[in-house]
Amino acid sequence: MLHLALSRKALTIALAAGLAASLAACSSSGDDTTAGGGGGGGDSLSVQLNIYSRGLPLFQETAAAAQAVADREGVDLSVTYGETDPQLQYQQVENALSQAPDGVVIVPVDPVALIPVIQQGSDNGIAMMTAINDIDEDGRQYTFAHVGKDYTEVGRQKAQYLVDKLGGQGTVAMIHGIRGLLFTELQGKGAMEVFAKNPGITVIDGPYTGEFSSDAGLSAAENVLTANPDVDALYFDNDDIALGGILAAQQRNIPMDQILIIGTDGGEPARQAVDAGDLDMTISMCGSATGTQAMETMIAFLRDGTEPDGHTVDIDGEVITKDTYADVEKKIAAGEC
Repeated sequence: MLHLALSRKALTIALAAGLAASLAACSSSGDDTTAGGGGGGGDSLSVQLNIYSRGLPLFQETAAAAQAVADREGVDLSVTYGETDPQLQYQQVENALSQAPDGVVIVPVDPVALIPVIQQGSDNGIAMMTAINDIDEDGRQYTFAHVGKDYTEVGRQKAQYLVDKLGGQGTVAMIHGIRGLLFTELQGKGAMEVFAKNPGITVIDGPYTGEFSSDAGLSAAENVLTANPDVDALYFDNDDIALGGILAAQQRNIPMDQILIIGTDGGEPARQAVDAGDLDMTISMCGSATGTQAMETMIAFLRDGTEPDGHTVDIDGEVITKDTYADVEKKIAAGEC
């Protein structure tokens, strides 16, 4: 769930120059390419999937589902992970393009830094697509589709849940993940839109943890609870840091029914916490459905030239609470989320 909206023009220009030379050498081999792909012939397709982190359950589910579709359809799929490093991810995509695949699906770390490499792939007849995280609007002309969920709407849903549960009155502390990440910043934007319409809600715009881990969430929540012992709710960008927040509350002997704690992602540990009554709400980004839809969208484009209506294929997230837990578990087991 991440993209660093940072200005790295020096990085992108330097890497783009090297990539241009590399792709020029590859494209001089004499092989013809089509609008739908870079190197495959007939129904024999090769696709590269680059995901910015292997550690989050969302991405593990996405990769597994994409691989299942590839196996079913006889597509050669290679998966790499950028480990939240924009430069590493750029180099990985650059290397992927040098292998002249038919298509590349990218979950970007940084919405800006990858634009030159995506443009180079598109210019060389390789089908370029993003999933989960989109790139900046200036670069979308070089991708034929994006598969994912609107993070701003996720933030609105989470904030509205808290407003409703608190009856429009209370104090909410927001603990963020990685500064500049669209996953973080767009959720925060959507949440603040809702909180601004509810003057009875006091918002403590808390720290950025700098990483998505329970340890980071524990430390941040300890600091917030020390400064604000009477807070009514803890809003976390991500489930991993929310699980740390649960531990921080428990260590202070705060009854779980006296504080609301919410996150995002819907991985198995978070769902178990919801079922146990420790995490009040999370929104599953439906990694399996995303991986399936991303691969099916790519394959349809490569084989038939089929493009989605509109640039974005929206993935319906699932709100997980104690009341919806059983139904969502069934959808996840069926691969519908």
